[in-house]
Amino acid sequence: MSTCVSCGHELGVGRFCTNCGHPVGAPPADWRTDTAERQPATPLAPPVGSVPPKPRFPLFADEVDGAPGPVDPAPVPPPPPLAPPPAPSARSPHRRRRSWGPWVAVAAVLVLVAGLGVWLLTDDDGSTATDPGPDRSPSASHSSSTSPRTSAPGDPVPAGDVTAESTAQVPATAPPNQDVQGNPVDFEAANMLDGVPETCWRMAGDGTGEQITITLPGETVVSSVGLVNGYAKTARDAQGRELDWYHGNRRVLSVAWVFDDGTTLDQDLEDSTAMQSIDVDDVRTSTITLRLVSVSAPGTGRAARDYTAISDLSIISAG
Repeated sequence: MSTCVSCGHELGVGRFCTNCGHPVGAPPADWRTDTAERQPATPLAPPVGSVPPKPRFPLFADEVDGAPGPVDPAPVPPPPPLAPPPAPSARSPHRRRRSWGPWVAVAAVLVLVAGLGVWLLTDDDGSTATDPGPDRSPSASHSSSTSPRTSAPGDPVPAGDVTAESTAQVPATAPPNQDVQGNPVDFEAANMLDGVPETCWRMAGDGTGEQITITLPGETVVSSVGLVNGYAKTARDAQGRELDWYHGNRRVLSVAWVFDDGTTLDQDLEDSTAMQSIDVDDVRTSTITLRLVSVSAPGTGRAARDYTAISDLSIISAG
């Protein structure tokens, strides 16, 4: 026979079917007496031209000890690295630093303006200046003012009025302000030496006991001294009313003139805006100290001001 009676496989050389192992020439096996189902020893070859089935997904049970597991999928390449942020340009810090410039400038201007305001509103001794009335004259501050010399020290001082060639040192000075017309005015010591009665030196408050030191252009033989003992000026306000600054401010009532050799001349002064002078017995001196012995109270009315004032001095040389 050419085929197996049991499985129908083509028989070859040997006593058993090479496909199912059935003895060649034996009758087919009875299913009722055969053992459990057995897989053929050699799997049947698939028909020619058939498409093999798709492989199933590997299971964890397929990975037995010693047996290789399913092949890992190809690794996914990492994403390309991000490009680094651009480096700041060399000019960026410069721009940031420069951007503070306007703020620093504004702050500096504010500080200067504040300092100027404090300087204008305060006296040298730190007290706050106030507006006392129509002549807008603030309170006094300690200062001194001088006029230039016209003769060199050591030169003989010729005869005549040497007031303009002298200098004056005062105990205090009211800061500058404006008159009722808005014109600037000051109250420096040089105003006593300019020969103009409408300008004056003045200090705040009662000047009794204060001293003014007059330095002459050289050693001088003095024959006469004098002063205008108040603020010899009048003005009219916006309503046309007269303001008498001579009687509104304090007036000097008496003085003492002291020379280098100790000679002292006392002088009582009248209620007058004219120059009041006394003779001197040709005293040789380089300086004169004018001591304010007595000063009046402030005046009354709209022109009242608590300032001690002197409009002019007079120093005459005998030559």
